[in-house]
Amino acid sequence: MKQIDAIILSCFGYELTSNEKKFFKNINPFGFVLFKRNFKNKKQIKQLIQNLKKATLNPDLLIFIDQEGGRVQRLDNHEFTKFPPQMTFGNIYRKNKKKALELAYKSAFLMGEQLKEICIDVNFSPVCDLFFDNAHKVIGDRSFGSDPELVLNLSNSFCKALQDSGIIPVPKHFPGHGRSKFDTHLRSSIINESYNDLIKTDLVPFKILDKSLMVMLAHIKYPLIDSKVATYSNEIIRNILRKKFKFKGLVISDDISMKAIKEDLQTKVTNCYEGGCDIVMYCKGDLNDIKLIYPFVQILENKVLNFFYNEKKKIILKRKNNNKFKSDLIEYNLINHAPKS
Repeated sequence: MKQIDAIILSCFGYELTSNEKKFFKNINPFGFVLFKRNFKNKKQIKQLIQNLKKATLNPDLLIFIDQEGGRVQRLDNHEFTKFPPQMTFGNIYRKNKKKALELAYKSAFLMGEQLKEICIDVNFSPVCDLFFDNAHKVIGDRSFGSDPELVLNLSNSFCKALQDSGIIPVPKHFPGHGRSKFDTHLRSSIINESYNDLIKTDLVPFKILDKSLMVMLAHIKYPLIDSKVATYSNEIIRNILRKKFKFKGLVISDDISMKAIKEDLQTKVTNCYEGGCDIVMYCKGDLNDIKLIYPFVQILENKVLNFFYNEKKKIILKRKNNNKFKSDLIEYNLINHAPKS
């Protein structure tokens, strides 16, 4: 198997610049992640994705996106459905569990189908974090709710639906971002809970990892578990995630340009790998930064890569009655419209 660089990159705008093209053609990254800054309309984003897939030495390059619904929806014009935040399904679940699981599945399936149509491969969804009243709103209604079992079951529905639509889901943010008092995009954060407390609460939804190909970590310190932030922590990644959760897939860092981790970019990259991350993610789209960190990028280990590619083959689009899905979601006021696929 050819060697793949253990990094997910991003580009700056609606199309690749000549400098980006020049640099990307000599590297072999695992994938690219897209943001609102990359999206103008459907035609443009399709073209950008096609160009990204041909831009590097990696013929199997993957395209990632955060398309959760609610506040976090990168494709947000009339050509794409506006999906509800995850908490909407948690609210339904408390009244009617079966209906909530069914509607969550239908919503995530249609979302995945729209991503698949423009050749996106992976969605950083679902958010498996629990909701806490006294925490920062950065998670808020992105969570399904505060009951661990509810979050587990709805996360499971989301993952199954995304896979059935041909999309790889990525549960996040292990081992749980819900209690954080701060937004880790802006500053560092600490969660003072022991492993024994977390295993009964925040970690319950991550039971779905036994069926997952990837997981995203939180840039948060859990000092009762380890003095290092989760993304740098052998204890959290190798002992808890790998050994206790028996996770065999790819471990992805949250964005290293976030301010929750303070070091220079090169040190952040090195620390993530040393902690046990398989893949480092850089989201700012600054080519100078990318050139700076690239000499520190490692090669993906064959063992995890082989597992990933073998499991990926099993993710195949299943035909569903999307018109019925759309009308059911509209009937429950969960979506207003769904563009024709």
